[in-house]
Amino acid sequence: MNGYLAAAIAVVIWASYPVATRAAVTGSFSPNDLVALRFGIAALLFAPYLLLRWRRIGGAVWLKGLPLTLFHGAGMAALAVTAMQFAPATHAAALGPGASPAWVALLGFFVLGNRPSRRALAGALLCALGVALLMLWSATDITLQVLAGDTMFLAASALAALYLLHLRRWRIDPIEGAALVSLYSALVVVPYYLWTTPGSLARLATAELLWQSLWQGVLIGCVAVLALNRAVVTLGAQHSSTLVALVPVLTAILALVFLGEIPSMQEVAALITISAGVSLAAAPAWQSRREVLQPAVRAQSAPPVSYLSRDSAP
Repeated sequence: MNGYLAAAIAVVIWASYPVATRAAVTGSFSPNDLVALRFGIAALLFAPYLLLRWRRIGGAVWLKGLPLTLFHGAGMAALAVTAMQFAPATHAAALGPGASPAWVALLGFFVLGNRPSRRALAGALLCALGVALLMLWSATDITLQVLAGDTMFLAASALAALYLLHLRRWRIDPIEGAALVSLYSALVVVPYYLWTTPGSLARLATAELLWQSLWQGVLIGCVAVLALNRAVVTLGAQHSSTLVALVPVLTAILALVFLGEIPSMQEVAALITISAGVSLAAAPAWQSRREVLQPAVRAQSAPPVSYLSRDSAP
C-alpha cells in the first residue's frame, strides 16, 4: 500500500472516530458497551498475529505489555468515551491527538528525562496554548459539564502520551504494543462486562451494533494502527506525524456535517493553534544545502531504521 494512502486512512479514521463515538454515547450505547466492543473485537483480530509471533515477541515484551496496558488500555479508552457524553466531538480530537505533542514533551522531560528539540518544544507550546484557549472557553462560555469532559480528554491524552514514550523507550514494535494492549484489556474488560451487564448488547439494534463494532474494534482498534505503521515505514515518522495536524480540523468539519456541532470563533482559533503546533512539532528539521548535496555520505553513516524511529509518530 502507498504510504500516503496509508497515512490518509489513519487520519480519516482518527478524525471520524470522535464523531461516530459521540453519536453512539448520546444515543443507544453506554461507555461500557463501547469499551467492551473496542478491546474485545480488537483482541480477536490480533489473536492470530500473537499466536504466530508469541515466541519471537519474547518474555520481556510480554511483561512490558502490562504497564503499556495501564497507559493505553481500558482506563484511557473509558475516559475518552465517557467524556464524549459531555463535550463535543471537536474537543475530543483537539484535546486528544492535538494535545499529544505537549504531553509528550512535558512528561518526557519530567518522567523520563528526555530533552525535546527547540522545534518540538515550540510546537508543544503552541499546542498547549490552543488547549488553554479551548479549556478557558469551556469554563467561561459553556457549562461545567463540557469542562469536565475536556478534563477527561486531557487525562486520556496524558495516558496515551505515556504509552508512546514507553513504546519508544523500550523499542517495542507498534503492532506488538497494540496487540498486547488489546489482549490484556480484553481479558479484564470483557469478563467484567459480561458479568455486570449480561445481555446488554442484545437490547441494541443489529445495524447499530455492527456499525459500532466496525468503528470501535476494527477501524480504531486495528486498521488505524496497521495503516499508521505502514505510513511510518514508507514515509518516515516525521512526515507521517505531520499529517496528524489535519485531525482536529477534519473532525470539526465532520462534526458540523453529521452532528450539527457548530464551532465558535474561539474554538476555531484554538483548533488552528493546536494544528499548527502539531505540524511544527512533527515537521522535518531544516537541512543545509551541503547536507542535501551529500546524501550518499549520510546514507552510508546512517543506522538502519529501528523500532525507535517507527514509534515516534503520535
